[in-house]
Amino acid sequence: MNFARFTAGRLNNASKKSFSRLIVRIAVAAIALSMMVMILASSIVRGFKNTISEKVFGFWGHIHISGFYGASHLAFDPRPISKNQTFYPHLDTVGQILTPKNSFLRGDYEGQTEGGVRHIQVFASKEGIIKTTDQIEGIILRGISTDYDWRFLRQYMVSGDTLITSHDTTASNGILISETTANRLKLKLGDKFDVYFVNQGNALARRFTINGIYKTGLEEYDRRFALVDIRQIQQLNNWRPFHNFDAALELPHDGIVLVGLTAATAPPSFDNILLQGKAPDWAAAQAVISTQLAAARGWAVGDSIRLRYFSSDNEMAGTGDSATLVFNVVGIHDAQNRSPNTETNWQNAIFVGHSQIQRLNTLLPEQVSGFEIFLDNIADLDAFGTHIENEVLLGQPYYSNTLKQLEPTIFDWLNLTDVNERIILIIMILVAIINMTTSLLILILERSNMIGTLKALGAGNWLIRKIFLYYAAYIIGWGLFWGNVLGIGLGLAQQAFGLIRLPEDLYYVSVAPIELNWLIILVLNLGTLIITLLVLILPSYLVSRIDPIKAIRFK
Repeated sequence: MNFARFTAGRLNNASKKSFSRLIVRIAVAAIALSMMVMILASSIVRGFKNTISEKVFGFWGHIHISGFYGASHLAFDPRPISKNQTFYPHLDTVGQILTPKNSFLRGDYEGQTEGGVRHIQVFASKEGIIKTTDQIEGIILRGISTDYDWRFLRQYMVSGDTLITSHDTTASNGILISETTANRLKLKLGDKFDVYFVNQGNALARRFTINGIYKTGLEEYDRRFALVDIRQIQQLNNWRPFHNFDAALELPHDGIVLVGLTAATAPPSFDNILLQGKAPDWAAAQAVISTQLAAARGWAVGDSIRLRYFSSDNEMAGTGDSATLVFNVVGIHDAQNRSPNTETNWQNAIFVGHSQIQRLNTLLPEQVSGFEIFLDNIADLDAFGTHIENEVLLGQPYYSNTLKQLEPTIFDWLNLTDVNERIILIIMILVAIINMTTSLLILILERSNMIGTLKALGAGNWLIRKIFLYYAAYIIGWGLFWGNVLGIGLGLAQQAFGLIRLPEDLYYVSVAPIELNWLIILVLNLGTLIITLLVLILPSYLVSRIDPIKAIRFK
């Protein structure tokens, strides 16, 4: 039989009828209050961080790939990149990967991610100004395509429906705006308004119809962004498949210039420069070449020629897509004669229909601002950021940025909540320790007669100290029990009924989020019990200072 534990149990039962009853109740209440506050603080901080993170990541994705380093979703002059990439759309098949020890070293791994890539989608952006009858508001239009994942935004739709996108060349004029923007501009579902843009010094305007109104609670994002069909952005930015190719298109790899003409723009005297053949049908894939090109390449009337065009989507790196144009030679012009009303020498020129040059829009892939990548688990963000930068984009002129790099302010703010959580936990543990120390000292003094008797019977100091430490463990145990009942109970009530409300414009959520993590609750209970008992070893030393003769005589 464990004498110390048995005696502590008898003391615990006896205290219900003694003076120490009030002291024990105060100690239990203090422990319960401390544990309740620790559970709620930890659950609220964790719920708050995860809810805000999920909102931000759900709106923007976890990782961005674009043509330059920085916040591509906020860029006022985004650099277009080709939609045709080796990683798109197959990156979402990537599962768990090995996590590197060092972001700068390849091949040095320490573990494995918890999940993989869930989804990848394209995006484009363009800033503009919304103008209504009596209001003006700056806005950034976010272009989305058929691959957009609506699972996040659909749960925050206030009215209306999502955008309907397709693969044809007709851009939808629908737009999704936030409730914040709708209220500021006094707009409602179905209203039309104009958005004005500036592109290469030219003022442009587009009229949009409100398809839906959403509210994520991310006030900064809701106020600044609206969603439109990505083809609207491509048209406004003069990107493929809506790029307007120059009438004189240079093929630098061949030293050839394609001169695009139409029946309306072709000079009336065009036939005068022909030595052989005839003028082409400007709507067909026909061409007139120069005498120099005919001699240098061995081309003749009736031949089929193939010309390869290279598009530089990234001028700094000199990389891009390519397409082949095929023409039938129907004529040869005299390049020694200068074309009417110009001083240009056309010896490297090939005359084709302007519509044939514009066919490059269908032969070359679309241009977008970049790609958004969604992960299965937020915890894998840094690992996949390094993996995409060092493995997926190796040798390519593109950059990957995690959202933590793009929006450091929000995540720095969220990290500050960890400091608040630690401070609360430390204060609550100190409250528990101070109350238990005081209670233990009172209990020891109250039982000084018992201590003197036990010493007279031969009990050692450590044995008697263990009795009171077991006694303290009983008190702490009851306090932890009621603390868990209150903390978990209030947490479940908050989850079910949203009792604690918050100003959404300040905290990004309207209800205090609660995330009860059973492992963390277990750690808090064990940590409080162990730390408090270890600290109580010191005040239990008072037992050794009690003289058994004086204690018994006092009795």
